[in-house]
Amino acid sequence: MLAGFQKTLFEVATTDGRHFILQQPVDYVAADGTEYRIPIGATSDGASTPPILWEKFGLEWIPPFGSYWPAAVLHDAAYRNALMVWNGVSWITANLSKPQCDALLREAMESLGTHALTVDEIYHGVVVGGQSSFDQDRAQNAETLKS
Repeated sequence: MLAGFQKTLFEVATTDGRHFILQQPVDYVAADGTEYRIPIGATSDGASTPPILWEKFGLEWIPPFGSYWPAAVLHDAAYRNALMVWNGVSWITANLSKPQCDALLREAMESLGTHALTVDEIYHGVVVGGQSSFDQDRAQNAETLKS
């Protein structure tokens, strides 16, 4: 398989146009050949950029949805520990660290052809400001698994 998303049009459901639930699995092959799967039921709100970054000089700048949206869905699944990895026999939980999640986001945005400045802005944003989201997402996932 070629590196990158195996498809970039995702079948999703939403009730508010901002929060999405994946209706089909989506596969991503990393540059090193690792195969990841975002499973059915994974949720995403796109790129978690602050509203102040959504528009600049009257133009869209870094809104939640752009060329990087598939990468944001992948990153959300990774932060929430919902991302799966193929171990050669079956799909298992990827259980990536925060730096691994963030690096995967960067790689995925680059594979989508997202502009380099946008990649840098989003990547540095999650590296610097994403720890609380990572911790919160992992805690919520752990609670869900207990139920």
